[in-house]
Amino acid sequence: MRRRSLPTPAQEPADERCDYIPVPPVGFDDEGYPVEDSVSQSEQHWVRTADWGITLREWCRRRGRGEAFSDFTMPYRQGQKNKVLVPDLMVALRAERRGDRLSYKLWQEPTPEFVLEALSNSTWRGDVGAKKRLYRSLGVREYWLFDPDGRRLGEQLRGYRLVRVATTAGPRQIYQRVPRNRSGRRPSEVLGLELSVVDDDLRFYDPEAGRNLTTVRESFAERDAAERRIAELEAQLRELRQSAKP
Repeated sequence: MRRRSLPTPAQEPADERCDYIPVPPVGFDDEGYPVEDSVSQSEQHWVRTADWGITLREWCRRRGRGEAFSDFTMPYRQGQKNKVLVPDLMVALRAERRGDRLSYKLWQEPTPEFVLEALSNSTWRGDVGAKKRLYRSLGVREYWLFDPDGRRLGEQLRGYRLVRVATTAGPRQIYQRVPRNRSGRRPSEVLGLELSVVDDDLRFYDPEAGRNLTTVRESFAERDAAERRIAELEAQLRELRQSAKP
C-alpha cells in the first residue's frame, strides 16, 4: 500500500541557496533515495550520538509519543535524490513508532520538531550556517548545537527556537536563541526537558522527575556494578558456609 504524503505545516519555501549536501551517499533504497552517507565520524562521536538517540528513544516510548533518531538519513525533497540531511540527533513527536524505516522522508513523515548537531572541525561551519538556514526553512521548531570543547561557538551548547515575527515584508519565521533558566539549563519547549553540559557531555534533565535521563552508558555501568556486588556477596556466602562446616 502506497503511503500518502502528509501535509506540512505552514513554513517558508526552502531556500535553494542554503541547501546542504554533506557527502556523496553510499547506500540507497529501492526508489534510489540515500539511506546512509560516507561521512567519517570518530568513535567518540558515534558512541555519543548513539547514546543520545537511544536515551531519547526510550524516553519517547515510555511517554507513548513520537520517535528519536541518531545519524539517520533525512531526504527532504521528493524527486531530488541528492537533497539529504543526516542530523546527529532528531526527535519527531508526531512520527509513528515503527522499525522498518530505511530513511526519514519528509514528504511522507511529519517534520521533526527537534534537531541537534554535534560540531566537529570538518562540519561546524555548515552546522552554524547552511544547515541552520535549511532547518529553519523546513519548519524545524528547535535547532540545537553541541560544541564538545566550546572552541567554535564560544560555549558548549546553544539552542534556537522558531518564532514568528512581523517584518515590513510580512510575517516570517526566524530562530531565536534559547536562554538559560534559573538552574543554568536551557529548556526545550518541544521535549519538555532541559539541556545542559555535564563533564563535557550533553545531558537531558527531566524537571518532573527531578533528575537527568539515564544514559545507556550509565545503565551498563549500573548493571556492571550490580553484577560485581552480587559476585562479592556470593563469595562472602561461600566463605561463611566454609567456616560453618565442622
